[in-house]
Amino acid sequence: MKFSNTQPSEITNNKSFSAAQTESGNLERYKALVHASDIGAWEYFPDTESLWCNDIYFSMLGRDINDYDFASPNNLKEVWIDLLHPEDKEVATNHFAEYLKNPKGTHESYYRMKHSNGSWVWIWSRGRVFKNEKSGFGAIGTHVDITRHKKAEEAIQRERILLRTLIDNLPDTIYVKDTKGRKIIANRADVECIGCSSEEDVLGKTDLDLFKNDIGLRGYEDDMRIIQSGEAIINKEEYFLDSTGKMRWLLTSKLPVKDGRGKIIRLLGIGHDITLRKQSDEVLKKLNEDLRLQSDELSKQAADLKALNLQLEKQKEQELEKAIAQGKFEIASEFLHDIGNAMVGLGSHLNRINRVVDQNNLNNLKSLTVFLKTNQTAIAGAIGVHKAAALISVTEGFEATQTDNGKEIHKSITELLNIITHIQEILNIQRQLVRGHKGVHERKPVNLENILYDCKSMLFANIDKKGIQFSINVQPGTYTIKGDHTKLMQVILNILKNSIEAINMDAPEKIITINMRTVGEVLELIIADNGQGFDAQTASLFFVRGFTTKKNGTGLGLYNIRTIIESHTGSFDIRSEGPGCGAVSTIRFAV
Repeated sequence: MKFSNTQPSEITNNKSFSAAQTESGNLERYKALVHASDIGAWEYFPDTESLWCNDIYFSMLGRDINDYDFASPNNLKEVWIDLLHPEDKEVATNHFAEYLKNPKGTHESYYRMKHSNGSWVWIWSRGRVFKNEKSGFGAIGTHVDITRHKKAEEAIQRERILLRTLIDNLPDTIYVKDTKGRKIIANRADVECIGCSSEEDVLGKTDLDLFKNDIGLRGYEDDMRIIQSGEAIINKEEYFLDSTGKMRWLLTSKLPVKDGRGKIIRLLGIGHDITLRKQSDEVLKKLNEDLRLQSDELSKQAADLKALNLQLEKQKEQELEKAIAQGKFEIASEFLHDIGNAMVGLGSHLNRINRVVDQNNLNNLKSLTVFLKTNQTAIAGAIGVHKAAALISVTEGFEATQTDNGKEIHKSITELLNIITHIQEILNIQRQLVRGHKGVHERKPVNLENILYDCKSMLFANIDKKGIQFSINVQPGTYTIKGDHTKLMQVILNILKNSIEAINMDAPEKIITINMRTVGEVLELIIADNGQGFDAQTASLFFVRGFTTKKNGTGLGLYNIRTIIESHTGSFDIRSEGPGCGAVSTIRFAV
């Protein structure tokens, strides 16, 4: 290619070129400076169509400057044009030629040049014209290898394409807004949700522009509040009207996006369509209402049982103890028998509800789901592929919800039946106490091992529900002492209840262990848990009458425990390594 060597008038008249720039000494210094900067340098001589280049110019292309002859004219093609990438050659040469014709400012160009190993090196070329005493003007410039930067840009561009492909194919709405609440990115789901045909229809618009009602105002006010306060909105349930006017529900999250200095520059929003879930909730609500109507009889029995339990609690001490003391054991026995009958009646009602739940046509619903799946192709031909898929999805979701509800109801009824069983076990124990009681203050042999297992039975439902690992370890020995069976059982129950309440239900492991052994003439019972524990100051107040750490406590629990144990010629101690380290209760009796 022939580049013009006509001297432009602008160069001729440009007084900004100083005489110093034309001096060869200064030019050599400039070349030395460029060489020290490890930058390729070139100088173009229009009168000979030749190009001078420094050694770095060639080294970045894996070439040796000594392989090129700069003495002969017309070397421009050899040292530059022939090394240009075929796709870049025409643009690069034309750009340079145009600059020489109209040399305003700085010449800047990007192109690829061939490396000696066959690869291509991206070059950033910059240059300016200058006054030349021989030819009138010339051009001088630099080459910088930007291959690494170009590859980084290409990688970023590929990632952007991948990210865009991802968000456009997600079913959730995803969008980005500027600090004025205007959308600058909207994926396909968001565009469809708004009721538009393309992203261009929504870009630059706020929710006020896109939703001409209170829905738009609500969204815009949320956007401005987040941008001003920096506080995100997470999983907010909100409704909107689609293009057909149908109400739909979204689970919306909006988060502020900050730059490196902490300034909010964008707002990122994500919306998950929960319309089907909302519809399922309505169906479940109706089913629960039907179940409530079916369980009215159970509620009545439960109310009667509650009243009976309150009456039992109120009269337990005065009437039962009085009846036992006066020898009227048959009255107490009949009273306990009536409670047992009530428990039997309650269990009968629970079993009736179980049967009603089993008749909720779940099998028919499962059959319907199988039928729809089997005939999906035919249904799709009648109502459309998407509607057919949606119908099957809704039916499957409804079936899953019904199945889960049925399991939950069966689980609750099973737990109630377990509780009734435990109440009946307690009643049996009380009946045995009534039948065997010969005096309120009489002490007789009591097997502590049996008491431990009786207490475990009474608390089993609570322990099992909370997922506590409960173990009893009894070493070989004799564990019978003289004492009050009821009061000793009260002691063990109170300690175990304290341990259960002290355990964090979110803990990965929940453990209560009981170890019992005889050491010489002493019977030792140790109850340990991995609950909340306590500090030394709290421990010093445990046995002060009226002190409690519970919100609704009376402050009599540990005080009464120690009083009962000491009345049996024993000792009681409770210790902890500190908050979060659990507690260890130790009871000792003389054998």
